[in-house]
Amino acid sequence: MNFILEIADRWSNKILETLYRFPLAILSAFIVTILSVIIVGSNSFINSSAMLIVHKVAFVASMGIFLFPALHLLSKKIWFKLVGLGLLALYYYLLPLNILESTILVRHALLILALNFMLFWAPFIDVHISNKNIWDWTQNILLILLSTIILSITLYAIFFGTMYSIEKLFGFSVEREFYFQFLVVVIGIFSVNYFLSHLPKYIMLLQVNRYAEIGLVFTKYILTPIFLIYFLLIFAYIIKITIEKRWLQVEIDSLSLGYSIVAISTYMYWTLLWEDEANRKFRRFIWGSTLAVSIVLSYSIWVRVEGSMFQEYYLLTLFTAWLASVSLYFLFFKEASYKWLFFSISLLIVISQSEPLINLSVNLFDKVSKMV
Repeated sequence: MNFILEIADRWSNKILETLYRFPLAILSAFIVTILSVIIVGSNSFINSSAMLIVHKVAFVASMGIFLFPALHLLSKKIWFKLVGLGLLALYYYLLPLNILESTILVRHALLILALNFMLFWAPFIDVHISNKNIWDWTQNILLILLSTIILSITLYAIFFGTMYSIEKLFGFSVEREFYFQFLVVVIGIFSVNYFLSHLPKYIMLLQVNRYAEIGLVFTKYILTPIFLIYFLLIFAYIIKITIEKRWLQVEIDSLSLGYSIVAISTYMYWTLLWEDEANRKFRRFIWGSTLAVSIVLSYSIWVRVEGSMFQEYYLLTLFTAWLASVSLYFLFFKEASYKWLFFSISLLIVISQSEPLINLSVNLFDKVSKMV
């Protein structure tokens, strides 16, 4: 009995501490959960004006789950929370009543992705800190996310198995919506609270941990060979289409995007292994290769685009400019910091969704192409 009471006391303290640190994020998750449960159980009223408002409020509140922790890591001052409330109010005002359009859903997902990347740079934006510390924090966040996903899946699997067994053994009939509603509760209540409760409270006191044997094996003998194979493949492909002069028929966009992700991931996993000069040459090799890919992509876009078609290549052009800038930054700045890499990714995603910038870029490209 005492054991159970100790567990209950420990968990209650953890919940209260999390609520104290992230009250608006927890409130946002609670609102999303309640409204989502209502939505799942009210399919017959899906097109009513009231349900459209419910969808919109839940949609905006889901943004708050990610916005408020990011702002908390950026600054613990109260006016940052007020800014967050203002941004959500503005977001609600700008959204149309019917938010279930594919373009709106994609933009919403991308903005949430930008906020997720904000978790990696927000605590360090105004401090000078080593890349080893930032990488340790990044790994910490990723491990918390992974454990949250595993535990959430396990919890739901136990519930599903239990309910299925009860239905089969005792002949009970449970509505399918109930399973979806419980899944919503697991994600909205358990997952959010678990993730936020495990975010380190004193970030600047984190110690840099050296790789265990499994980390060294993964970095040196799995990820690095994958990067080198990918390097050989993409540059062999570039040589092939250059010789055949097939720039108009062949697109290397997805191949270049994949290579950039693998290259940058490899670089970051080598963070704790850059001590000797040989490793530093490998670091320059990684960023030199991504710079070369950005140049090839730039030429590919220029060859394929014709005036009004530029809008179709806007996102690719933006990515190419970002990749070139990041490559140059890490090549020529000895103290290049990871926080600016993560910051630039968040900024890239936000800019990519800006309609005025898209229109300005299209007009600018039209003028440049006519001059050339």
